[in-house]
Amino acid sequence: MRKRKILNCFCMIALLALAAIQVSAASSAPKVKSTEFKGKKKVEVEFKGKVEYKNTSVAVTDSSGKSYKTVILEKDDDDIEFKVSKLKSGKKYTYKISGIRKKGTGDYTSVKGSFKVAGKKQIVVEKVDYDRSDKEVSFEFQGAVKWKKAKVVITDSKGKNYVKRIKEKDRDEIEVKVKKLKAGKKYSYKISGVARKGSNSYKTVKGHFTP
Repeated sequence: MRKRKILNCFCMIALLALAAIQVSAASSAPKVKSTEFKGKKKVEVEFKGKVEYKNTSVAVTDSSGKSYKTVILEKDDDDIEFKVSKLKSGKKYTYKISGIRKKGTGDYTSVKGSFKVAGKKQIVVEKVDYDRSDKEVSFEFQGAVKWKKAKVVITDSKGKNYVKRIKEKDRDEIEVKVKKLKAGKKYSYKISGVARKGSNSYKTVKGHFTP
């Protein structure tokens, strides 16, 4: 009975130690603010807050698990840019950045994300940015787009629409005035009346973001 209690105690200590390691890794892992395919095989990942690097590497795979050769082009204190060989249009890719942490935190860890290389008619929102002081949300697209009866809706989990009006739209971006959004809260968006330049196929694009 005594041996069993000692064994259970050791098991509990091991589990607590493992949990502590996992919490430490999670607390030091940076959060991705945006991932942008910039063309010419280049991808830029922007982080929320400052980050630090050590023996950093980037792995990229497609939906079938195939790996692609990557080269890190630049590391900054809030973003990283890398180049990926042999990407194909219309496909989605997953990346894993290893050897990174939030500035001033514990162990170096990894962060994952994805990006899509748009086809000729596909509409891909690359970046969503909320300007808190001006209460404006901007949506940046991959490649040039055009508009026809454009409409943007931003809703919370209860279906409340926060968009007041479209402020501006151009060849790769649309900007809307909104009611105040809460930091850390998840919102859904729907953008309609948009088409890739050179195409007459106007579509509706959906997604979500967290200010």
